[in-house]
Amino acid sequence: MKKLVLAAFVGLLSNFAFAQNINFGIKGGAIFNTDKGEVFKDAGNIFKKDGKASAGFQAGALARISLAGIYIQPELLYSQYKNEYDVNGDNFNVTKKRMDVPVNVGKKFLGLAHIQAGPVFSYYFDDKISFNDIKNAKQDNFNVGMQIGAGVEVSKLLFDLRYEFGFGKVASEFIHDSYDYKTENRPQMLNLTVAYLF
Repeated sequence: MKKLVLAAFVGLLSNFAFAQNINFGIKGGAIFNTDKGEVFKDAGNIFKKDGKASAGFQAGALARISLAGIYIQPELLYSQYKNEYDVNGDNFNVTKKRMDVPVNVGKKFLGLAHIQAGPVFSYYFDDKISFNDIKNAKQDNFNVGMQIGAGVEVSKLLFDLRYEFGFGKVASEFIHDSYDYKTENRPQMLNLTVAYLF
């Protein structure tokens, strides 16, 4: 599946190869996860409890294609963040790793600022719980969301602040002996990144 996402990204770039103004770059930054998440014990039959949000990071590559006064900016990013939980005195966290493909449409103004918005397609490939003796039974793999943001451009550096929200929840289920935990999280985060265009 990771190869499929990468192939789609490369194909998208090749379709825009005719553009007169295309730049490639790399980017990275911090993710501030604002959704606390929820945990259910024994598949929701016992109780539900909110968790605690935690920061993460993302890094990857981008292309910017300038067309008729606007730009289209597809990206391929690795993102990682976690939620922390306390269930009857048991403290643990669930770390989510995913590949993101945001495709934002933006507009520059005042010579150094920009605004942008667009969908983000996410593939979750590894959810881990911090208990060593609990294994991941199953997890949701795909989600689609939306990003809106703004930023400034200084020479070849792009500084961005985006708000991201998912259209649906993503869940994971973890098995331990005779009971299980199920966590749910709706992606809601602030992404603070810096990119360099070649």
